[in-house]
Amino acid sequence: MNSLGEQYQAKTLDLSGLMCPLPVVMTSEHIKRLSEGDVLTVISTDPGFELDIRNWCMQTGNEILSIKKEDNRVIVQIRKSSVGAEPSLWYWIKFHALGVKLHIRHILMQLNPFTKKPDHFITFSAISEGTRAEKFLKGRAKLIPIPDEIDPRCGVVMAIRGYQKAKSIYDELLKSGFGVEAIYKKEGKSYRRVYP
Repeated sequence: MNSLGEQYQAKTLDLSGLMCPLPVVMTSEHIKRLSEGDVLTVISTDPGFELDIRNWCMQTGNEILSIKKEDNRVIVQIRKSSVGAEPSLWYWIKFHALGVKLHIRHILMQLNPFTKKPDHFITFSAISEGTRAEKFLKGRAKLIPIPDEIDPRCGVVMAIRGYQKAKSIYDELLKSGFGVEAIYKKEGKSYRRVYP
C-alpha cells in the first residue's frame, strides 16, 4: 500500500527456458495488462535478459525495482509506470521482420562472389544499440545476426572488412555514445576478440 492507501497487484512471470526475444516480448505483453503501480516479478534463464530488460525499461519508462541473480536465473521486479509506453504488436512484428531481414542479408553476403567478405565484427550491448548505430553510419557498415561462436544469444553485430576500418567505426560509435562492446576477428570457423 502506498501513502494514499491504494493497493497494487504483484504478479510473477516465470519465463525459464525461453530465449531472446521471447522473455522481453512476453514481459511487455504482461505489463500492458497491469495497472499503474502494479509490480511484475519476471524470472528468466536467458543470459541476455538482464541487459535486454534494462534497455526495454529505459525505452518504455517502466521502473526496475530490483535485479538479482540466483543460480542461472535473473529475477527482476518491474513497476508499471504511469508514463510507461509498451511497444505495440506492430513493434514486435517489425522486430521479428528485422531478424528475418538480417538473416537474409547475411546469406546474400556469403553467396555473393563479387564482394569481399567481412572479417571483423563489432558487438553491441543490445540489439537496439546496433540498429541505431547502423542508421547513424548511413551505409558505411551493415548489421548481421551475431554468430553463435561469438555469443549464442540473439543479437546483432556490425560486419566490416579490415581491422583499421572496424577500429575506426568502433571508436566513432563509442565517442557518439553507442553501446559498443568489442571487436571480433573471424579466423577460419572461429572468432577471436581483438579489441579491447
